[in-house]
Amino acid sequence: MKKYYYLVATPESLIVSHLAPGEFGNYLAIGTKKQIRGQAIYFEIDPDKTTLHQDYIDMKMKPYEDGEPKRSVYLSIYRAFEKTPINAFRNLYLVTDDGRVLEIQAHDYVKNGKDPIHLYQQLVPNTTRVASKLEPVDFIRLLTDARKSVSAPKVFLCDLLLNELVHDPYAPIRNLPYPNPDHLRDCLIKLKESPGRQTKTVLRCLVGDISYRTIKTGFYVGDQTHYLFYPMPSMKDLEGKHFLWWRSALTRHF
Repeated sequence: MKKYYYLVATPESLIVSHLAPGEFGNYLAIGTKKQIRGQAIYFEIDPDKTTLHQDYIDMKMKPYEDGEPKRSVYLSIYRAFEKTPINAFRNLYLVTDDGRVLEIQAHDYVKNGKDPIHLYQQLVPNTTRVASKLEPVDFIRLLTDARKSVSAPKVFLCDLLLNELVHDPYAPIRNLPYPNPDHLRDCLIKLKESPGRQTKTVLRCLVGDISYRTIKTGFYVGDQTHYLFYPMPSMKDLEGKHFLWWRSALTRHF
């Protein structure tokens, strides 16, 4: 059987499986009793562009006696993103809590330059939510700058919608589903009123799943010199080409 290699962010791990990407996402979200059902986010990885223990993989990756495929064999549960080269990343997959899978290919990122403030949800290696004056790629370079006392070799994150708050932190929150909206507003005000400050922590740790409807431009993975951008489909495409996934993403099933 063919082997597929996945770098999973929820939680961070490197897994080899006989399941193709769509089947694997469904398995992660609803196909096991090992966890409460929930969303999953992962990349497919090119095994020829990273270092793997092939003898161990060959030993473990054998179908069950009844012919059932091997669904998951863990190859790493620690610093998996850090050890995976950027050029090994293939497509990104976003899975809803009822197992529907959206595939996203990497594209070039074009700077916005218009928004004075951004809201980032880090996913790996930590899950801090941060408001920043930096564009996504510049924010990644800040986080991965080894010359600083606090840095990470590689980060995976997404940016989140702020709507009117981008330009006016006193604007109505409206339908943004963020916890403690008054605290978010206070963070944006402090950041705006501090000329020399580039970032402000909003949440120290993400609790629960990401609301896919809050994704602004998309997902980013990068280090000090390289990055990949996985754009969230347009609303037109979400409501057309990806209608079933989008309807599922807007509904909490469990």
